[in-house]
Amino acid sequence: MKNLNDNLEKLSFKKQKIRIIQGNGSNLPINRGDFCWSGKKSFTDENSTIRKTLFIRKNTDNTRDLCVFDSVFDSYRQEDKMYLFKVINTPKVRINAPTNVHLMSNSKDKLEAIAIVEGIET
Repeated sequence: MKNLNDNLEKLSFKKQKIRIIQGNGSNLPINRGDFCWSGKKSFTDENSTIRKTLFIRKNTDNTRDLCVFDSVFDSYRQEDKMYLFKVINTPKVRINAPTNVHLMSNSKDKLEAIAIVEGIET
């Protein structure tokens, strides 16, 4: 059995950069080739580096739907000032995840959310 703490150490933000995107009320990026977007420039990477991405959708009933996938910066959408990211593998999806994680959560909570989606045992 895998230990959550060992896996959180492997997922550490310091060891790999993880992109976090929160898209309340938007569609989940559930297919390879889908796009998601962020208004935060800090989430972009000029070199189009592939990054593990945690996509958080807070629903109107306060539940969270989560996706974890690899993404790459695609382009800047001038009309609404959004940075577009392309999903480059098949996302892992967890509907109604047992978490209250959000964009401004601490790193530990975000890593735990990734572990929930990826099925790492606690």
